Amino acid sequence: MAKAKTMNRSRNQLATAYAPESFFTFEGGMGACIARSSAGEPVQLSELTMDLIFHRISELGQAWFDTASSARDGDVTKPRILPAQCVDHAMLDPARTEFQLPGQDRFYLCRPSHMEYTPAPLTFVCRTCGMFQGYETLAELDKNLKDLTPEHCPNPKKKGQCDWEQLDVIFVHWSGHWEAAFPGQWHWSDRDAKVIKRFDNCVCGSFQFKLNRRSAGIGDWFFECAACDKPLSPKWLQNDRDTLRILGPAMAPDRLTEVRMQAAPYRASSAYYVKSDLFIDFKDGSQQLLTRLLPGRDAELKDFVARQYGFTAESITDDDVKSACDGKPECANDLADYLDAVGKIRDVEPHLESFPDIARAAMKGLLDTAYKSRQRILDDLRQRQILVPKVDLPMSVMSNIRDRQSKFASKFDPFRLAIEHATLKNTRLDVEKKTNGKKPYVSFTRLDEDLAPEDKNKTGEVQAVTRALLDRLGLEDMGLIREFDLCRFSFGYSRMESTPILRDKRGMDMPVRLNLFPPVKQNDAIRYPVYVVQQGNEALYVRLKEEIVLEWLKSLKCSDMFNLNPGEKIGAGLLGAAQSMNPFLDNLPETTSPPVYFYLYTLLHSYSHLLMKHVSEYSGLDLGSLGEYIFPADLAFVVYRNGTTMDLGNLSSLWRNAGTAMLTALLASKATQCGTGSLCTERGGACPDCVMMPETSCIAGNKLLSRSVLRSIGGSPRLDKRGLPIRGYFDMVQP
Repeated sequence: MAKAKTMNRSRNQLATAYAPESFFTFEGGMGACIARSSAGEPVQLSELTMDLIFHRISELGQAWFDTASSARDGDVTKPRILPAQCVDHAMLDPARTEFQLPGQDRFYLCRPSHMEYTPAPLTFVCRTCGMFQGYETLAELDKNLKDLTPEHCPNPKKKGQCDWEQLDVIFVHWSGHWEAAFPGQWHWSDRDAKVIKRFDNCVCGSFQFKLNRRSAGIGDWFFECAACDKPLSPKWLQNDRDTLRILGPAMAPDRLTEVRMQAAPYRASSAYYVKSDLFIDFKDGSQQLLTRLLPGRDAELKDFVARQYGFTAESITDDDVKSACDGKPECANDLADYLDAVGKIRDVEPHLESFPDIARAAMKGLLDTAYKSRQRILDDLRQRQILVPKVDLPMSVMSNIRDRQSKFASKFDPFRLAIEHATLKNTRLDVEKKTNGKKPYVSFTRLDEDLAPEDKNKTGEVQAVTRALLDRLGLEDMGLIREFDLCRFSFGYSRMESTPILRDKRGMDMPVRLNLFPPVKQNDAIRYPVYVVQQGNEALYVRLKEEIVLEWLKSLKCSDMFNLNPGEKIGAGLLGAAQSMNPFLDNLPETTSPPVYFYLYTLLHSYSHLLMKHVSEYSGLDLGSLGEYIFPADLAFVVYRNGTTMDLGNLSSLWRNAGTAMLTALLASKATQCGTGSLCTERGGACPDCVMMPETSCIAGNKLLSRSVLRSIGGSPRLDKRGLPIRGYFDMVQP
């Protein structure tokens, strides 16, 4: 028992619910345990995937540090926050003043194959007499197990048949530390210049205590002397040793509230929040577009944005091609072929009409071949990112591209999402080639043999009905992605709060500390584990109708509503109107001048949740087993099955068995109704009884949600404080 044991669960469970430092009980609820870091199986990842994982960790860590550090900005009456209170010491620079992610060699990327665990907390209370027993280590508990039997009652006043149970309450702190209960406290000793653990004894000299649990509030429990029944204190209190160590000599009475821990059941959600993220995992050389997001590639990103959303681009000249290929041996042949084609065009085109009729046909063929050759070379040079044309983008788009890494978390970055959507089109949505007899994507208006009705003669009828329903739902397209590849990883945790700030705790905001998982030994080196889970499950792809979305956005009369030039797509305006979105969405406005971009994101996000609710209802999948991915500039989102267990084709079965029935249900007025009625409407039209989802399913932490954007319910989202009801998207489609 003194050695950590190993458990096996699904990979997603090991990376989240059973991740290192989480508390749990096994089936039946007998015995509390804590998960310990373990080295999982090595995982083979592409270099770009690994770079993206570390980029995401660094991005979240930096944002966490900045937000936690500024928790008390502007209030000079409150104590200053120290860097070590915000993030794990390993994520600070050598001077311990700024955030700095450790080098990649100090992390171990692995597949969660198992997790170690030990019993915790090692504290026990007798159900009959209330006697308390605590142990420092598993070895000590092993040695004294004989004392936790009915025949060994330690009560000095009245011996009886003891009935011992593990105490299911621990002390937790926003530093990420936890403490088992004991009759005493951690203190900072100025004399010893260190933190010391001080056990208390009663004034009568006894060191034996009972735990008085008669109060309904666990924070009001207290230890009392087993010999004379005198309370040790009015209620049990504990200090966080990590914070005491950080504050050290600076510890003063006005900082005492910062070190106080909170009693909580180990099962409480506040006891542990795992830190994880995910992204689409493009494989097999399909990551070429994503390289435009790398530092120093802004020109190529601007070129992509211009071509994708209809912005004006300057014509490419022969000098541009020569300049791009100059000094690059790999495109010497391309340049020679290009100049040859240009020469033929220059020599033939001006004189084409002067050729005899018989020769003119041959010259036209030669000219056509030369034009095609020139265009092929241009396309190839652009595809290889050797030739980058000049583009004319609005200042708002240029500004957002320049500042995108500081303004947007990766999962909310509209430019990254635009490129991911384009890559998804190239690798899934627009691919007609079949694998194992099936296409990677099937639109529900163009069914393949697998999704078509058993009676193939009814395929056309089903497709026509589906098209009519999609039109009434304001959808341009909806279909099944057979393998939606995702990479999910977890790397750390926090306690007390899932975001960097614990608001108004005992009179002031507290910085919540971001901790890495405890290190493991791997190949004779001590490294921090990062648990990586790759999955490729079925997903539903949905894209809204651009003209209706544009009409709906105009009806909102937002002050920053954009106008589109001829040839521009709606994404052109949205990329310029995009607002800052950090990983925690803790800076969302509530104003009389709501941003149009947040309204658009709220529409897509709310629509996604509505679909997930109905997918769960019609497929039998639990809501927690679904996830979402949103592409704002392309008016699209994906609802996917989240899990690493065998994919049984729930979503394809859903469509075959009840596809049109589900779409019809989405149109019903009750689909957007809420059980809390007007109360929910007044608070923005989003609550757990209607469109909110489990945190494991929601990409945005249940923020930027409102039923009012879908159906006119007499209110508006929380971000809009103009006090006027808005018209829902469905009501715009079905006047």
